[in-house]
Formats: sequence, C-alpha cells, structure tokens
Amino acid sequence: MRVGFIGVGTMGAPMARRLKAAGFDTRFYARRPDVIDALQAAGLVHVDRIETLASEVDVVFLCLPDDTVVEEVCGGRVLPFLRSGGVVIDHSTVSPYTSRSLEARAKERGIAYLDAPVSGGPMGAEAGTLAIMVGGDREAFERCRPLFEATGRHIFYLGSSGAGNIAKLVNQLIIGVTQGALVEGFVLGARMGLDPAELYRVLSVSTGDSAMLHRSIAQAVLRRDFSPRFTVDLLHKDLRLVNDLGRRERVRLLAGSLAEQLYREAAAAGLGSEDIAALIKPLEQLSGVVVQGNEVPR
Repeated sequence: MRVGFIGVGTMGAPMARRLKAAGFDTRFYARRPDVIDALQAAGLVHVDRIETLASEVDVVFLCLPDDTVVEEVCGGRVLPFLRSGGVVIDHSTVSPYTSRSLEARAKERGIAYLDAPVSGGPMGAEAGTLAIMVGGDREAFERCRPLFEATGRHIFYLGSSGAGNIAKLVNQLIIGVTQGALVEGFVLGARMGLDPAELYRVLSVSTGDSAMLHRSIAQAVLRRDFSPRFTVDLLHKDLRLVNDLGRRERVRLLAGSLAEQLYREAAAAGLGSEDIAALIKPLEQLSGVVVQGNEVPR
C-alpha cells in the first residue's frame, strides 16, 4: 500500500517514520523546512499539496489538533481527491460526532474512514508501542491491520464509527481527573512537610499508584521538567470534548467538569504550551510551596 501522512508533529512524525521502516511507500505533507528535511532524510517523500498527496496514495493518515482542522483538511482537501476504495485513518482526537459525519461523507465517495486515536505519547510513537483505538468499517480495519501493527502494540477494534474516539475521550477524562488529584495531593503533602520524593515512593507501592503518578510526578514535577510531551492546551481541548459528550448524552460528568476548570485555569496562567504536569504550578503558587524532590526517583 502507498500511504500518505498529514500532521507530522510530535506524534505524527515518528509514526510516519515507522510506516516507512516497515516497508510502506510513505509520503507526507508538511510546511516547516526542518520537518521536511528530517523526514526526507529518513527516506519519506515530501508532497507539497494535500490534494496531490491524497490523489497519489491508497491510505491517508491524519494526526491533527482539533475538530475544525480535521473537518477542513479531511472534508475539503482529502475526500474529494482520494480514489474510491481508499481509506482515511484519522489518529486525531476529536468528537465522535465529527468522526461519524466524516465517515458518512467518505462512504458517499466509496472511501472508508476509520477513527483511530492513539495513546502512549511520543515515546510510544517512537517505539511503535502505541495503543490504537479504532472505530469504523470492520473490513477496512482488517485490510489496514498491517499499517496499525507498524505503529502500535495494542490494537483494538471497538465497533462502528466514533467508537475509537469515545474510548480515547474516556481515557482523557481519567487522565484529567487523576492529574488533578495528584496535583492537590502532592501540594498538600509538601505544604504539610512531607518530602515529595518519599510521598511518591509510598504511593507507588500503595493503592494510590497509577500510570499518571509515574508519568507526571516522577518524570516531570519532581524534576521540574515541564517540557511538553502532551500539552495543557491539548488536554483542555479533550476535556471540553468529553464534557460536551456527557451533556449531549445526558451523563453527569462532575469530576470531568472540575478537571476542565483546572485546565482552563492553567491555560489562563500562560501554561498552555507546557506539559500537563504543569497543572501543579497555579496551586503551588496559591499554597506557597514548590513540589520538588530532594532525591529524584529513577
């Protein structure tokens, strides 16, 4: 299969490289010269127009920031140019309502649209160990399984269009709420005189353990390293989406609403481009403490 990738950022670029390494003829669209040079050096072919890229390939991958961009790129610049029988694999995290709308428009043109958001961060993208959550046509999913296996280790077919993004938004809801609890717990502990590194060690062998504890506390907060692996702005966007989903489906998401408020606060404080672990900074400032380990755990 000849594949094209649109959205070669922090996640998309390593995924595109893995597709090329797996033996797929991989093309990409980008505008930044440094990105173009790096991917060309890895053997990928640059195409300077999205419409041209769509016309040249069998499968188009998208990894874009939000619903508006996905609708503009997919609906206006990919679907009209991708041949009948082609597939769009959308790794973007968007509303399942957006996924269903695009899937219906694609079907009118004889094209399959799979919503396939991912989890695992840039390290998972580099290593090819991502979790991939897929919704859409089952036959198209099976046809594209070798492509998913090039970038992911845990691949789930979840059902009809939108199912992948529903699962991803549930994941983001849990991330947002957990991060909020970690922030409050560690600021409270530091304020009361606990060594944050020792508190981390306690929690890591207690029922308060979680993937987010290791990701955000050990790897970011205690090291005071808030370089973005996943930004405040992006999770804030995801929490808006999941809370909108709850309202439309009449499911009360109280914890999700509070988490969205916390991320809105962090974004308003100018932390939008920092890692989600930076959620701790406004509460540190309010409480007059800094959560930093005397001895940072490995």
